[in-house]
Amino acid sequence: MDYNIMPLSDASIGDRVKVIEIDGGRKVTNRLMELGIIEGVLLDVVNCGGGPLIITVGNSRFALGQGIAKKIIVEKIRKNVSVN
Repeated sequence: MDYNIMPLSDASIGDRVKVIEIDGGRKVTNRLMELGIIEGVLLDVVNCGGGPLIITVGNSRFALGQGIAKKIIVEKIRKNVSVN
């Protein structure tokens, strides 16, 4: 098992991750696609303190609920990226 592959909901603050798969239905997949969250994109985790997960995608910042974050499978690229 590769420990760098996990749901986005398991990522830590400062992690940079790459989206590997979106394990959701068409509605969820389309909504994430509208936000620019597609397979292969890099995300930075800004906050993950039990409530909504805050991520950056390029120059945009989004809050995702834990349920949606569990459907986004990511690979950890590196840890402790500055997310100012």
